[in-house]
Amino acid sequence: MLETRKVVSSSLLKACRRFLAQDLIANILPLGDLYMPLRRVSDIYCANEKGKILGVCSVYHAFSLPSIVFEASASEAKRALIKEAMSQVSGKFLSVCSLSEISLFREHSTVLHIHPEQQMITESPKRFEFRNVKAAKVKKSELDLLNRFYVEHHSEAWSPIQFEIGPYYCVKQEGKIVSAAGVHIVTPQIAQLGNIITDEAYRNKGFATQCTYSLATDLASKGRIISLFVKTDNAPAIHMYEKLGFSKKRDISFLTMQKKT
Repeated sequence: MLETRKVVSSSLLKACRRFLAQDLIANILPLGDLYMPLRRVSDIYCANEKGKILGVCSVYHAFSLPSIVFEASASEAKRALIKEAMSQVSGKFLSVCSLSEISLFREHSTVLHIHPEQQMITESPKRFEFRNVKAAKVKKSELDLLNRFYVEHHSEAWSPIQFEIGPYYCVKQEGKIVSAAGVHIVTPQIAQLGNIITDEAYRNKGFATQCTYSLATDLASKGRIISLFVKTDNAPAIHMYEKLGFSKKRDISFLTMQKKT
């Protein structure tokens, strides 16, 4: 009989990681939430039958809206996990999933907005360097400066806890951060880039490209697959990522939803 439970024991946590690691690229979001520090701000649930893991779901609480991501081997397990996760949200929430999985959320919520994205990956970033442009790793003492940059640029996917996950790289002008790139997730096998932003006054100078290259090279040097999400209509960003050796892996949907009362 299928049952769902909250993941609290270390043995169950490891079993969930093994289940998700069967497809690192597709499962990067729920997998990342099973590692510290994201584990601290995530509620993790698993679906199992006769001791076998059939699915894992995470409710991430570090953003202004909670985010639900999941993976399961059967539709019954997906429905059970989403039902469990919905008990942890009220009002609006976010999710990233495939188009075919949106219907599972419609049983519990109203879809307010959908925008299509694509996942791109690389295992070996192409060498890139602009003359006179240097990206430096953000120091712990510069966290306030980095936080100010992302707040000023209304980065919805930024939370200071992400600075604990892995490196951030930036370009400065006159002591001010004008471009930065960092990570959402870092596991031993795969990393997810994010928060790649350049101040409007400093675009088209190669700053974002240099930050992304430095970041991806740093992470890939430790044997990780490097992944990122980008809106399908953001042609300049896609071109930049392709120049760095990224290629499209799959289409995904970013959803904003409202829980039904």
